Amino acid sequence: MIKNTFYNLPEEKRKRITDAIFNEFAGSSGERVSINNIIKNANISRGSFYQYFDDKVDLVEVMTRSFINFSLEKATEVISRTHGDIFVTYDLLFEILCECSKDAKQSIIMKNLIKNIKANDSLVSEYFINRFKGVAELVSVTNNFDRSNLKYTSDEDVKCLSQILTQVLKNAVFNVFVIGKPFDEVHREYHRKLEIIKTGAIAD
Repeated sequence: MIKNTFYNLPEEKRKRITDAIFNEFAGSSGERVSINNIIKNANISRGSFYQYFDDKVDLVEVMTRSFINFSLEKATEVISRTHGDIFVTYDLLFEILCECSKDAKQSIIMKNLIKNIKANDSLVSEYFINRFKGVAELVSVTNNFDRSNLKYTSDEDVKCLSQILTQVLKNAVFNVFVIGKPFDEVHREYHRKLEIIKTGAIAD
């Protein structure tokens, strides 16, 4: 688990460590991430590293938290732009998140992060269930969706709809970053899935 000592660091030092983690993920797959390299590039001691982190899973959490925060920021912006239309929001979110694929370094980081999560299902499942609560924040944006044209409008229903759409979004991002499918092809498939879900969710 990431320790409070990490979050209490001066911003400059915390950024230096975070940058070293990102650079390590950019240079190797998640399974081969070197703590020694991170320590060296962040200019910290091994003792200091273990004052901040327990293990390599914490490094995945640093990366994932950054991605979640970016997604939350973009989701909030898009919801505002789309006046709360849940389907237009998820369509635009895919385009925004995949903008990262146009930057070579960001694309490699995303690919290695997602591959690491997929390759360590049991370990990462434990991490998401018991150690990382940030994913739940993505669902919190459901309170901002317009429900006026939805067939099911309760908090629980909209939350479930958002969870379904989030899973479809995650699969599409995986296809772009890890499988390497062309963006236009994945976007067409993704848009089609949204349309199918929409037919069952929009009130007549």
